[in-house]
Amino acid sequence: MYKFIQGALAALLTSTVASCETERPEFSPQPVAAVPHTVAMGFTRWPADLTAAGVNKTYAFVQGHANLIAHHFDGGVPWDEALDGAPFPKHLRDDWATRKSRTPAHFQTYVAVTPLDFDRTGLALAWTDAGENKPLTPYWSNKPFNHPNVKRAYLNYVERVIANFQPDYLAIGIEANILVSKSPAAWDTYLDLNQYVYRAIKTNHPSLPVFTTVQYEHLRGIEDESKRNAGKQIAAVTELMRHSDLMALSTYKFGHFHPNPMRDDYFEIAEAFGKSIAIAEFGAMSAPVKIFGTRLSADEAGQARFVSGVLDYAAQNQVPFVVNWVAVDFDPMIKKLPSPMDEIAKAWVHTGLQDADGDDKAALDIWVSYLGAYQSN
Repeated sequence: MYKFIQGALAALLTSTVASCETERPEFSPQPVAAVPHTVAMGFTRWPADLTAAGVNKTYAFVQGHANLIAHHFDGGVPWDEALDGAPFPKHLRDDWATRKSRTPAHFQTYVAVTPLDFDRTGLALAWTDAGENKPLTPYWSNKPFNHPNVKRAYLNYVERVIANFQPDYLAIGIEANILVSKSPAAWDTYLDLNQYVYRAIKTNHPSLPVFTTVQYEHLRGIEDESKRNAGKQIAAVTELMRHSDLMALSTYKFGHFHPNPMRDDYFEIAEAFGKSIAIAEFGAMSAPVKIFGTRLSADEAGQARFVSGVLDYAAQNQVPFVVNWVAVDFDPMIKKLPSPMDEIAKAWVHTGLQDADGDDKAALDIWVSYLGAYQSN
């Protein structure tokens, strides 16, 4: 999921937004006649709450409204174990086993891993026996992406992910171009690592689609934190696509006045790279929220418009898969999250297709229409 750490909400929390709160664009979702398509449609297992009931609620919804599940690993890398060939931390292995056991047999599987940290500024933190995203040890803390042992460890990690999940689609990096926005000096070393891992995986698994996801608002220079280095994005992503089977996008709409409207030409910039497009993660707010004291306006009609635009493009162009990142709204979880994550998470809390009370949203009707038009290859 696209990260707003260290001020990335700035584009949303502006006086312009605050002054426009009374202006609500009108949109009436029209009945959808989805064209037959082969687009796999899915969600992550992001829970409706940090409880067994919340997890079960999400899995039940996904099983009834999808044919693909996305396993998104953004909690670091077990660097030591991956380098040494040692067993991974038990809680990581248990999590993998649970995910596999709860994935319906007929579902396709998309797995995303990344060598980038949560902020997309440097090397991923450590996944250890103590938990995920733990500080790197001195041995790893100053290593560049293209250090031989980083390459070796990360490739070993990815191979073990493949062996465990047998995915239909594999991302070996998540929203990598945010690194260009935040730490452009590290980009060449990242490309070196990406090329190394991509070539090795394609040699060992030639039929597996392998790619790195691209954050679309950063590519287009929409978000404030992307503006300083926006002129570097096209060239950087062009190089990235040399070792990526798909242009797999992460894209979101955060309320009425987020400068990211769904239009007929929405995907033109992505198309210009000449790769097949996939929607690795997307979402749109369906209700107003107050983040860090500023109210962001949104409603179900706006969410339905965004979801409809994404799915229509996907079906018309037969993209491989789409993932609406949040399945069910997670309002009960917000008060359980530590600061500032409780505020940051509000940007996604209402991007599910069902609300926290179990009521279906307008966007779900659109989603179900397209899911019903799915035809397997």
